[in-house]
Amino acid sequence: MASFADRDQIKRMLGIADNTCTGTTRFDGAIDDLLPVIDQMVLDELGLSAGLTTTYSEKIDVTFGGETEIALKYTPVSSVVALTIGGTLQTIDSEFYLNKPTGTLRLSPLSALLPSGRSIVEVTYKAGFSSVPADLKYAGNLIAVSMFNQQSHVGYKSEKTQAYSYSMDHGTGSQIPKIAQRILNKHRRIFALGGLRNDYS
Repeated sequence: MASFADRDQIKRMLGIADNTCTGTTRFDGAIDDLLPVIDQMVLDELGLSAGLTTTYSEKIDVTFGGETEIALKYTPVSSVVALTIGGTLQTIDSEFYLNKPTGTLRLSPLSALLPSGRSIVEVTYKAGFSSVPADLKYAGNLIAVSMFNQQSHVGYKSEKTQAYSYSMDHGTGSQIPKIAQRILNKHRRIFALGGLRNDYS
């Protein structure tokens, strides 16, 4: 699994790692507990099953006539290994073109249309990141810092010491920090997949 968060960077952001606080600290265990959680959260937010480049295979239904594009499930797409339409193997940059950031395949020439049918399109491709982008790791670290700061008082909004009283939070902790959300939005698919995909991928 890709690492979308880094212990040392998180410690610096929390102010518990500097020239006087190096090496292992009593917070390391709690931070390490968060790392796999952050990885899964980021994958969920981006709609990925793996962060680094992985090979995927899909079978896609075409239910409407006049379609000229195929939207793949995972992005960013780095390459297409094989594309078969109606049993015929296609040639990249001749019979179709790949838009890597959006994960769409467009037929060529412009007049070409997809045939309709169940699992009429079969595609094997590689998608994911060759290495974790720096901004995504920063977003993961921000989420980790937010979660770390909640651990000592999960569920509480405020506490008082004199004539002790407390108030409970109402889900604030379930929200991803806004700046992290902004970074995640940059890497999300920018349009819906639509009704072209079946459940056989």
